[in-house]
Amino acid sequence: MPAMLLANRTVGSFCNIGAGGTAMKPDDRSVELPAQRRLSRRALLGGTLAAGSVAVASAALGDKLNLLGSSLDATTEADATAIQQESVRISHLLRRAGFGLTREEHDRYQSMGLEATIDELINFTGVDDSAADRLANLVPIDPRNRASPTAWWLTRIANTRRPLQEKMTLFWSGLLTSQISVVRDPVAMVAQNELFRAHALDSFGTMLRAVTMDSAMMVYLDMDGSQRSAANENYARELMELFALGVGNYSEEDVREGARAFTGWRVPRNRLEQNAFALQEPIFLPNQFDNGVKTFLGRRGNFRPDDIIEIVLEQPAAAAYITSRLFSFFIYPDPDEDDLAPFAAVYNETGGSIRAVVEAMLRSDVFYSAKAYRAMVKSPLEYAIAAIKALGAQENVVALLAQRGGARGGGVLGNMGQAPFEPPNVAGWPGGESWLNSATIFARLNLLNALTGGGAQGRNRRDQQAQQLAGMRLGSPAEAIAYYLPFLLDDNLPADGRQVLIDYGGGAESQLLPEQLRGLVYLILGSPQFHLA
Repeated sequence: MPAMLLANRTVGSFCNIGAGGTAMKPDDRSVELPAQRRLSRRALLGGTLAAGSVAVASAALGDKLNLLGSSLDATTEADATAIQQESVRISHLLRRAGFGLTREEHDRYQSMGLEATIDELINFTGVDDSAADRLANLVPIDPRNRASPTAWWLTRIANTRRPLQEKMTLFWSGLLTSQISVVRDPVAMVAQNELFRAHALDSFGTMLRAVTMDSAMMVYLDMDGSQRSAANENYARELMELFALGVGNYSEEDVREGARAFTGWRVPRNRLEQNAFALQEPIFLPNQFDNGVKTFLGRRGNFRPDDIIEIVLEQPAAAAYITSRLFSFFIYPDPDEDDLAPFAAVYNETGGSIRAVVEAMLRSDVFYSAKAYRAMVKSPLEYAIAAIKALGAQENVVALLAQRGGARGGGVLGNMGQAPFEPPNVAGWPGGESWLNSATIFARLNLLNALTGGGAQGRNRRDQQAQQLAGMRLGSPAEAIAYYLPFLLDDNLPADGRQVLIDYGGGAESQLLPEQLRGLVYLILGSPQFHLA
């Protein structure tokens, strides 16, 4: 069982890891891990983050593990310098617009250059992704197994050649949310996921109209069954509050009147068992529709769903809201009006084109600013896929991440705090520093244990990785570090952290044993810098 070292605000405060993986104080007395303590980005970078599931690494490093992290203030200058390099900008781009890189992908994008990489990301329909399609199609969607959509999606994410399309699918899944525990139909949830993928960079209006008529969404937010005699207000409220306008840009009267326009819809279903259904396409029942005049956001008419969406999109708040959500997803959290202004202008000038806004963001100076670099904590999904791709373990993604169990039924990712298809509520995953607490970091490091040192999949993958390195004649710590750091950490690790890795390997030119290689990779993937996007 791996144990972890919680990040501390001071360099001198740390726990050692015993050879058996038990958290120990310097005097070797075991200590209890704090429960669910949140860790800020400053604490993450300023302290220690490593684990003892690779026993040799744990025993050898001791308090030197503390050097892997450095304070946020101390790395600011180094980060500002790093992000000026095109090679770092390309890696930064692929973290934000994708899910990390294999070494082969890193080398290919680096050879293409920044502008060509952006072009390929944005114009993904021209990229052949049939291999990922075939692999995903080999994963059956079991209508009685709520874990099967996760296995299907992870297979696609890990193997896609269209990373921005999958990243946008994740964005929409976190904005236009549904929960599989409420919908209770894995097939319908996959259909919604495919809807997000198909319209990933279409106009905001196209996406809102499509998801409004989606069976899973109708069931989740109670359009299903809403009728003129008892209009359900859930969808009208969330459309304005969480999907398109934000709090303060509508009234309760707008909610009531908008709800009337969404009446008359039903989602037929077949019961498969007590908690499993097969949803059908929505049907409209005219006799259950409220056919009266509605007053909504200052407009009057006998509005239907498309009319309501059109009026919502006409509001000035719509441009500000969606560009703020995209900015916070791709660049850094809590943008101000000046940050958003150029992108809101692009949105308005292009009729709400998400493609145009995202492309403008990926080409902007602010995207490649020191403020944006390493400014966000990787979500569990981003972290897990990045670690798996780093070791070339994509074929084991389902076994590693999608098994049953874990928090909220989400397996390993649920334990990390992000069960796919099961956000905590209609507001989606809160993200940011909320991803980090003692339990979720423990789960992240458990994954590294499976990848580098534990379990059948871990043993198989570690041996293959060692063989790969041996074949490339990377036999010393210095050579291994030179191989991994550029594509995993932008070759941007504080000198003391780099020295810790060299010392752990027995010296820069020492022969690197397979166990030491696994430990080195474990420490790199567990480093504070790798947890940041």
